[in-house]
Amino acid sequence: MVRSLCFVVIALFATSIGFAQGINGKWKGEMQGPNGSMELTFDFKAIGDSLTGTVTSPMGEIPITNGKVDSTTFTFDVNVNEMTISHECTVMSDSISMKITGMPGDAPPIILKRVSESDNKSK
Repeated sequence: MVRSLCFVVIALFATSIGFAQGINGKWKGEMQGPNGSMELTFDFKAIGDSLTGTVTSPMGEIPITNGKVDSTTFTFDVNVNEMTISHECTVMSDSISMKITGMPGDAPPIILKRVSESDNKSK
């Protein structure tokens, strides 16, 4: 019984590490704003249940703060002009669905797609 319980705990831990590593890398999506759409690039770095990285927009690069990974979801904040913008993300099979809160107005969810290695090399 104890051996079975240890195996289950180790398997769950290994799965969560594997999931966290699966979100690592660059992801792109478009956000609709008052002046039209804006491309965003997220560079996620997950280790265990912690998430760091950056968000790049036409206005520059911003660090990710307060990043947390939990099962198939993760959350993080970015600070823009003294305003904290929160992100709630759900990993799907080949994309990430992202809900943004803390901005004026309601932002529709953003769907992120992984940036392939060939896309990285061509830039």
